[in-house]
Amino acid sequence: MNMKRKLLCALFILLAVCGVVEAKTTSKASNIAKLFTSVNPSLNAKTAKNYADIIISVCDKHKQDPYVIAALIVHESTVNNKAISKGGDYGLMQIRWNVHEKAVKKKFPKVKKAKDILDAKTNISYGTELFAECAKKGGSTREGVLRYSAGNEKLADKVMNTVKELQNMEKKSKVKAKKK
Repeated sequence: MNMKRKLLCALFILLAVCGVVEAKTTSKASNIAKLFTSVNPSLNAKTAKNYADIIISVCDKHKQDPYVIAALIVHESTVNNKAISKGGDYGLMQIRWNVHEKAVKKKFPKVKKAKDILDAKTNISYGTELFAECAKKGGSTREGVLRYSAGNEKLADKVMNTVKELQNMEKKSKVKAKKK
């Protein structure tokens, strides 16, 4: 085979692989966005998709399952980026300001006060990084959720069930795609 043909074949293979990866990512983002709008009907589809895209990107960076982060967001804040608990937890991932203030400010210099972590990208980025540390120390996803939530067993069960629901959505969409 001549060099041009080899390069052309390599290019086609690369494009095919990229297409598969993108399709997988798009499926996950779509499933997350659907979940978010079903849990929080006041959330518009564009915002839900934006949150899902942020989750996918940040999870790629921290090698985490985007479905776990999405499930945490569902059960921590009901997908309300303006959520502030009585205990001082902020945003989608309910970051406890009085515990994480110094680390958040160091990681995100633009954050000056607690309400600044209501920004979705900042909140998801820091929360995912924090969860990744919890999961690593805990040795499993469920243990990570327990550490993230200060040992809340009910929350851990809910999160794990939601992850299973998202995985089932993904399986169903793959079956539908194969039938087409």
